[in-house]
Amino acid sequence: MLDKFRTLLGNTLIYGLGNYGVKIIGFLLIPLYTRYLTPSDYGIIALVAMYSQVMFVLMNLGQGFSLFRFYYDKDSDDARERVVAAAMWIVLLFAVPLASIPLFFSKPLAGAILGDSSLWYLMLIGTATVLCKVLLRMPFSLMRAGDQASRYATWSVVRNGLTTFLALALVAGVQMGATGVVLSQFLADFTMCVLLTGVTFRMLRAGFHWKDVKKQLLFGLPLIPAGAAAFALDLLDRWFLKHYSNVGEVGIYSLGYRFGEILSFVVTAFQLSWPQFVFSHRKQEDAPQLFAQMTSYWVALLFFMWLGLSVSAPELLRIMATPAYYGAAAVVPIVAFAQALDGLTFTVNIGVLLSKKSYLRMAAVVAAASVNIALNFLLIPRYGMLGAAWATLAGFLVQVSVALSLSLREYWVPYHWFRVLSAIGMAIALYLVSTELTFRSIPLSIALKALLLSIYPLTLLALGFFQREDLESGLDWLRGRVPAAAPALRLLEPIVRLAPATAPGPRAATDARPDA
Repeated sequence: MLDKFRTLLGNTLIYGLGNYGVKIIGFLLIPLYTRYLTPSDYGIIALVAMYSQVMFVLMNLGQGFSLFRFYYDKDSDDARERVVAAAMWIVLLFAVPLASIPLFFSKPLAGAILGDSSLWYLMLIGTATVLCKVLLRMPFSLMRAGDQASRYATWSVVRNGLTTFLALALVAGVQMGATGVVLSQFLADFTMCVLLTGVTFRMLRAGFHWKDVKKQLLFGLPLIPAGAAAFALDLLDRWFLKHYSNVGEVGIYSLGYRFGEILSFVVTAFQLSWPQFVFSHRKQEDAPQLFAQMTSYWVALLFFMWLGLSVSAPELLRIMATPAYYGAAAVVPIVAFAQALDGLTFTVNIGVLLSKKSYLRMAAVVAAASVNIALNFLLIPRYGMLGAAWATLAGFLVQVSVALSLSLREYWVPYHWFRVLSAIGMAIALYLVSTELTFRSIPLSIALKALLLSIYPLTLLALGFFQREDLESGLDWLRGRVPAAAPALRLLEPIVRLAPATAPGPRAATDARPDA
């Protein structure tokens, strides 16, 4: 079981590098940005990103998941080439015309979104960047579908390295401010399009088949409202903050959100590797039990990362940012918890994945976005960026609840609720303790919080969260990879023998599907 989880995590890291590498770079460049950019500059960047996400939802036409779903249904290379060709025709016939619209409305858009029509050119750069991302999705998806992990990782490193170099040159070198950040992303993605999209354009040789195009469009179009709702859930609060406060507070909130989004790197990467895992194991007799076990381990890892990020946020901000941004620490635990819930949403969405009922995904996101928007109206005018953070958390809580309920109707999974809730509850309890451990001395705070963090896995072990066979498999793997650690690992063997041979009792109570 642990071997499967380790393979899943390996794919998660590789795919996350390609799809969230730009955000990782943005995080690593925080010391640079906070010294060369004002909070207002940071706010402008966040608002352009918000606009770009809207355009991506519209121009992508729900094809990110659609291509994969139909690609795996085909067995021959010719049939799969037709799937890719259909996706390319969708881009050429629909996405490209949509990208031309901002050419005529760039000034009104800049006035409405940024509050300054003189920044119209940022709308154009943002739109061009989105078109590049839509085109780049194709070659990177083909690498994933062909299990070309090393090639995927190589091109991801090139893409991210180019983005970093350009950001450093334009922000620190030329000192172009917010424009330099937006422009660096476009130049990097445009260069990658030149290098990589040739292979997908060659797929057009399969010809134009309206039946294939129509089938993929019909599957993907219901995902557009879901994507729009996801945008509202994740990004619309920036606009509310600008409207009720100012661009500077948007910048501080966006920095705190960027810290919280560290979890999104792993979450988004997991979302890319999870469907492949589900589809490849769905025919096994014990598939529901396998999915339940993977979910339990994923929850433990996810909330361990949430705990580490949340307890260290004040110290990280003091190390990486200037005092003008220190207030962002207040929103990091809330936003990160919301991102963790988002990570759970896709994991428990197995029924939607297997049933092809994409409208169920839409229902969960629309319900969440509705709650989020209502709370933005209620909380942001009174509590500012803290209100925005709590509205986001509430929205993601609704999303995972609705998604779980709908998915279980399509495909029953005997989740281990006792273990899942124990992992989440322990993480919250330890975080509350950590709020009393922030001192003026950064080394002292970090040392005490690191000690507190170590309690989490030990507590889960004491509660019988992990199965003995999985722990033994993990120790064997570590011995093989790190032979020098063998003496230290032997000290853990008595603890491992205390772990249950099978899952804890509460699991048995959930193995049987309840009568409908």
